[in-house]
Amino acid sequence: MITEEGVVTRATRETAWVKTVKPKACETCEAGDNCEVLQGKEELNFEVPNTLNADEGDRVVVGLRTGSLLFLTFMLYIFPVLFLVAGAFSGNAAARFFQIDRVSASVVTAGIFFAVSLFLLKRLNDTVAGQWKHKPVLVKFLQK
Repeated sequence: MITEEGVVTRATRETAWVKTVKPKACETCEAGDNCEVLQGKEELNFEVPNTLNADEGDRVVVGLRTGSLLFLTFMLYIFPVLFLVAGAFSGNAAARFFQIDRVSASVVTAGIFFAVSLFLLKRLNDTVAGQWKHKPVLVKFLQK
């Protein structure tokens, strides 16, 4: 589990909004001030389920489950590449069947498959965005 420290800025019975400072991982990132996630900010604000009954002003540890991180990373980076390769092989096979140029067919079908993978990722993002299992969680209190 990846963890960061933060402060609860607002809380209800169901959710808490946590503010964290720029994560430690950002210090060594090559993107630096050009980061599109932070967009030049020094802090992140996000919503988590309030499983610890945290109140405004509490210092907490927030964690992101490793399984969720690995799943989302796979979907973002590997899934499109697999579709791209599958498209290239499909185009090559179709070119043999239809007796057309194999390279052109592979490039076209690879592009189509890649576009389909991006469409599917957008649909997945819309689905996953509303699921609590892929969002950060409150781990423990540092100061109540």
